[in-house]
Amino acid sequence: MSFRSRLNVALGLAFLCAVAGALLMSRPASAQGDVHLFVGPGGRLSELDFEQTGLRLGDRLAFRVPLLDGAQASDAGVGYAECVVMRRITDDADGASGLYRCNYLLHLADGDLIVDGLDPHGPGVASFAVLGGTGAYAGATGEATVTDSAAGTEFVIVLTG
Repeated sequence: MSFRSRLNVALGLAFLCAVAGALLMSRPASAQGDVHLFVGPGGRLSELDFEQTGLRLGDRLAFRVPLLDGAQASDAGVGYAECVVMRRITDDADGASGLYRCNYLLHLADGDLIVDGLDPHGPGVASFAVLGGTGAYAGATGEATVTDSAAGTEFVIVLTG
C-alpha cells in the first residue's frame, strides 16, 4: 500500500471517529434519563400583591429555592420560578384553594430545564410541560409531575425528546 493510500485510510478513520464522538456527545435530552428533584429547605420568596390584600388574579410570586437530588442527599442545583395567580388564593376552614400558572427554570449541574404549567394551591399533584433546556437538556421535551405535600415539593421529570 502506498503512502498516499495509507494517509487516505488514516484520514478516513479519523473523520469517522470524530463523527462518532460528536454523535455520542450530542445525545438527545431523553438519552440523559429522567430527572427526580426535591425542593430543599431555605430559599427566598417575594410576593407582588397588587391593590387589594390577599393574592388575587394577576398577583405574582417569585422565588428561588435550592434543589436536592432524588434521594434528598445532595445538592442538585437551584430552582427559579415565577407564578401568576389565575384564581384567588385562600386558606380557610374548607382548606386551601386557588390556582397559579408557574414557570420554573431548574438550573442543574449539566444544564437547565424549563417547565411550565398550572399549579393548584395547596397539597396535590400537577402536570407541567417541559418547554426546553440547555446543555445536556438542549431540545428537551416531556412532562414534569410536581407533587406538593406536607413533606415538601417533588419534581419527577420524564424526558421524551
